[in-house]
Amino acid sequence: MPVICKLKELMDERGLSQLKLAQDTGLSPTTIGSLYRHQIVRRIDCDTAEVLMDYFGLKTLSELYERRTEAE
Repeated sequence: MPVICKLKELMDERGLSQLKLAQDTGLSPTTIGSLYRHQIVRRIDCDTAEVLMDYFGLKTLSELYERRTEAE
């Protein structure tokens, strides 16, 4: 069962572009783009997750990542 990043939804809710998020957080545009496209996450980089959670005011990792079942 894949783990998916919910970054696109978070960005869309706030009207953020990938470039703006990269500039605001200091994360690379490549990293932002990869997570934005819902690529299946093979590993979670704790530093990246922490930066994004702080930026969006998230309290739990499940607000940023979710595990999808085969049926979804």
